[in-house]
Amino acid sequence: MKLKKYIKVISYFIIFTLLIGTNIGASMPDTVKIITEKGIIDTVHYENYDLNVERIKIEGSDDIVYCLEIDKKFPSGQTFLKNGTNNEQINNVIAAGYPNKSVAELNLDNENQAYFATQIAIWSSVQGYDVNKIKGDNPKILNAIRTIYNDGVSGKYKNKIQSKIYKTSDDSIQEVIIISHDDLMDTLMSEEKAESEQMEFAPQEG
Repeated sequence: MKLKKYIKVISYFIIFTLLIGTNIGASMPDTVKIITEKGIIDTVHYENYDLNVERIKIEGSDDIVYCLEIDKKFPSGQTFLKNGTNNEQINNVIAAGYPNKSVAELNLDNENQAYFATQIAIWSSVQGYDVNKIKGDNPKILNAIRTIYNDGVSGKYKNKIQSKIYKTSDDSIQEVIIISHDDLMDTLMSEEKAESEQMEFAPQEG
């Protein structure tokens, strides 16, 4: 049994090494259609500006997508092309937020709040906002924005997610960030956890 487990661990290590060596986001599509769901999720205030967030998504996909340029319009069904990789700090901010961190871990009440807080933290990183000066009606959301931003800047969740930047031909529309999840590694880790639990609670002889 120990030999079998050892072989599986080595196999996981080899697969993980190969995945790390692969170009990040290489499996992401070259083009996607981005749409914006109806309605503003929430609003916070920074100095004399209202920061409104609308939720964007890939048409026909559940992948998490965020906007990158706060001073431009939200997508409305345009086709976006792959346009490079995020800088490290923005990627780390994303990793400190949703979906790498769950709604409960962010001490929020629902998915929209988690998405909203992460989007504001991303814009704060891009624009150089002082997150301590952001004001709003919900203290839990404000605390989540600050936590996501500060954990991101400190690199607390570095290398936890993969992402790519996508751009449309209309320069008035924001570039977007698409987050990719490695389903293969999730599956392998789930299998390993299940096997460990099975071994832990297996009936004992005698």
